[in-house]
Amino acid sequence: MKRVRREGTVRVEDAEIYFRVVGEGRPLVLLHGNGEDHTAFRAQIQRFRGEYQLVLIDSRGHGKSSLGCRGLNFSLMANDILQVLNYLGIEAPVILGFSDGANLALQYAVLYPKRLSALIAVSGNWSPRGMKFWFYQGVKWMYFWWRLAAHFHWKARCKKELYGLMALHPKLTEEELKGITVPALVIAADKDMIRESHTRKLAGLLPDARLKIIKNANHMSIYGRPEAYNLVIHRFLQELEKKDDAL
Repeated sequence: MKRVRREGTVRVEDAEIYFRVVGEGRPLVLLHGNGEDHTAFRAQIQRFRGEYQLVLIDSRGHGKSSLGCRGLNFSLMANDILQVLNYLGIEAPVILGFSDGANLALQYAVLYPKRLSALIAVSGNWSPRGMKFWFYQGVKWMYFWWRLAAHFHWKARCKKELYGLMALHPKLTEEELKGITVPALVIAADKDMIRESHTRKLAGLLPDARLKIIKNANHMSIYGRPEAYNLVIHRFLQELEKKDDAL
């Protein structure tokens, strides 16, 4: 990586996108979930900062990144990630995303297939209908409420965009997913809000994917039981290192 700031913002059209770089080694980008920011990955930062160069990014409209003037969608946010990586001089990192961060990682891999070396998708979905029925209905109701509220108060706009990101996106196709050829790790919990059949289909569509269902875990257990997730992630990263050494 070229010598640049290890913390700051990158201007991407109408928004400022915050980033922070921690550690040294192979670049590993961490993309958080909806309504969170990069600090949610405390346990992953602690575990991996000694072996990898962690690139922590606050998604548009989250944390220290501004929302900009346009509605949120994963294509727009994937370009934000690309521009941060361009600024940092990182060509093809491993990208790890959780929940909406996993959806963002999938969209990024579809749009910029040469700009990542591997993909880790934790509790992600490639269509809103990948969510369990009861959760999806709640998300749609909240989106309707905040869309209505946004007509009366400007502060409601951000909430509308966040719920819209879950209610309306992502819109990936099976053919797009089949085109993601980098090594991939798909992780979900056995009590996830994402349907297990949807997770298994995602892993089946990705040509070079491994699947791990974490037992006795829920959607947020990557933070509540990080050791179980970190172990699986580390094994995958070690597998990548061995492949690189064999070349």
